[in-house]
Amino acid sequence: MNAKKFSDAMSELDPKYVDEALNYKKKAKKPGWIKWGVLAACLTVLIVGVFSVKQQRNQISLSSNSTNVTAYYTNNPFLVANSSDSLVFLTEEELFTTFNTAIFKGTVSEIRNIILNFNGDKAYRAIAEITVEQVYRGPCSAGDTLSVLLPCPLIKGFWATDTSTVSAMEAGTTGIFMPMIYDDENSFWEQNGAKLDKRDLAGYGFADGERFAFLETENGLIFSKEAYSSIANATTLAEIEDYIETMLESPDREEA
Repeated sequence: MNAKKFSDAMSELDPKYVDEALNYKKKAKKPGWIKWGVLAACLTVLIVGVFSVKQQRNQISLSSNSTNVTAYYTNNPFLVANSSDSLVFLTEEELFTTFNTAIFKGTVSEIRNIILNFNGDKAYRAIAEITVEQVYRGPCSAGDTLSVLLPCPLIKGFWATDTSTVSAMEAGTTGIFMPMIYDDENSFWEQNGAKLDKRDLAGYGFADGERFAFLETENGLIFSKEAYSSIANATTLAEIEDYIETMLESPDREEA
C-alpha cells in the first residue's frame, strides 16, 4: 500500500478505534517491541479493511458483456495527454453524419472521474450527468438526465490535447451536446485481453473532446472554431441553435 492509499484509509478510520489500539495493554508485561508490533498489526488490519470497503463502495457494477475489466470512481485521476494527430479531419456536414449522435441542449448536473483497469492497463475517463432541456435529434426527451462518457478525466485547471472543449465542462455548465448513442456496433472497447461494454457506464459518449459540444461559460462560448469555421464568430448558444437547425434541415445533408 502506497502513502496516498495509506493516508486515504487513515482518514476513514473512526478515531475511537485508533484510541483503543493506542491504549491497548496486555495483563502480562511484554517487551516494548512486541507491544508496538501488536499495535502495528491492529492498525494494518483496520486500514486494509477500511480501504477494501472504500474500494467496494466506489466500484461500478459491470454486466457480463464486460470481461476482465473493472471500473471505479476516483478522486485522483491521472491526466494523459493525447496526440494532436489523433483527430481525423471531418467537414462540418460529416460531423453531423459520420456518427449516430443525439443532439440536445442541456445542463451538466454532475461529473465524476473514473478509472478503468484492463488486466493491468489503466485508463482514466469521466462520466457526466446532463439534464436535457431541448432535443434537436435523438431518442431522448426534455427532462431526461443522460449519462455521457467523456474521453478524458476532468481536473480543474488542466486539459489534454484534443479535449479542450470537454475539459471546460463542470457542474452547472449549459451547452449543446452531440454525443454518440452507444449500440452494439460502437460500444465495445477491447484492450489488453479485456473487453468493456461502454453501455455499462453510460448510454452516450463523445467521439472526441473537441468537436461535439458547444459550451456556455463565464469565459464566453467555447467550441471548436476550427472545425466549425462557418460559425467561428458565434458568441451565443442561440446562434449555435440556429446553425444546428439549418444543418439538420439541409436537403444536401446525407442522413447518418
